[in-house]
Amino acid sequence: MGPLATSKDGLDPGEKAARWAGIRPTQPRCAGGEAGRRREKPGRCRSQSLRCWSKRSQLTILLGFSSFLFRGPGMASHFRSYIWDPVLIICQIILMQCVYYSFLGLWLAGVDSLVQNSRSLDQIFSYEVLGFSTPQGRLAMMAFVLNSLTCALGLWFFIRRGKQCLDFTVTVHFFHMIGCWIYNAHLPVALSWWLVNVTCIALMAVIGEYLCMRTELRAIPVNTGPKSNL
Repeated sequence: MGPLATSKDGLDPGEKAARWAGIRPTQPRCAGGEAGRRREKPGRCRSQSLRCWSKRSQLTILLGFSSFLFRGPGMASHFRSYIWDPVLIICQIILMQCVYYSFLGLWLAGVDSLVQNSRSLDQIFSYEVLGFSTPQGRLAMMAFVLNSLTCALGLWFFIRRGKQCLDFTVTVHFFHMIGCWIYNAHLPVALSWWLVNVTCIALMAVIGEYLCMRTELRAIPVNTGPKSNL
């Protein structure tokens, strides 16, 4: 049998009948129209469509990954990128040190008003003030413990990273020990001073990390809607 006759527009009778009945061809179009579809091999159009789909999927993945890493400054509740920023770390250390001494002064002023005690820097930097033997020493120890709670709130507001709470807590108390060393001209030897500061470090780090971890877990978006069929 000879080849099928074609019409003037280059279509065979089967394709012409399908077009007349309104049936669209199922195979993908290639560059060059109907004539180009005959010239192209059957697998070439499929490989071109797969290549285009892979490029689009790669672009979507890259855009999603970049949006995860580089978030705006207003999205404070989301995770921050792991970028070494010395200026930010120094500013956070100074801010936490200001929070530590500011609230410690407020707590000491509050407990001093209960016993009509005179206010001085010895209550903050002196080793002999903290102790169990006198009411002033016990109230000063209570002020230090309450200050660790407010500093934990400072970690929650200004640091917002659970993994960094212990680092900033130890740093704040280390600079406080340096200040006490300079003020007293010798290292602390009183057991009550070490006991109070170790207790404050533990409370401040644990409570601050707990609050920050709750915020970080709450910031993870969870899609609870129905899943679409893929």
